[in-house]
Amino acid sequence: MGMKESASQLELFSTAAATSEIRAQLPSTLRGFIRGYEKTLILAIAFIVISIISFSLGVEKGKNLVSLKKTNSQFDTAEEKQVQPKEEKNILENYTVQLASYKGKVSVQREADRLKKKGFSPLVLNKGQYLVLCVGNFSDKQKAETVLSEFRKRYPDCRIRRL
Repeated sequence: MGMKESASQLELFSTAAATSEIRAQLPSTLRGFIRGYEKTLILAIAFIVISIISFSLGVEKGKNLVSLKKTNSQFDTAEEKQVQPKEEKNILENYTVQLASYKGKVSVQREADRLKKKGFSPLVLNKGQYLVLCVGNFSDKQKAETVLSEFRKRYPDCRIRRL
């Protein structure tokens, strides 16, 4: 029983001769040792590593471009402000007094007609679902503020806005 059992158990394990036969059959290159699914796994890991490195380099390049653009844009705007004549600046910055906003065309038209009769020049702006009623086109903010004080009685939420 002792010898018979040990022989059957030895069949489960390879002997030194069998191990040397298996090693002789394997190719010497690394590709020969790697099985198909292992190749796929290594390729996936390599792809992930390359992707992370590429992403990191792209983020750094983007940060450098943004910081370079910010520094250049600060200088550009300073130069533009010095070069731009004062008269041209006033033309670009027109102000108006926003009186109210309405949902219906009839209401805003009725109010605009009332303002025309009083001698003002109403302006209706379309902002999404609302129609915004404004008055005047002023070249500086001080003129708009004088008109704003007149309209505060009837329109308590009126304000000055740029055109």
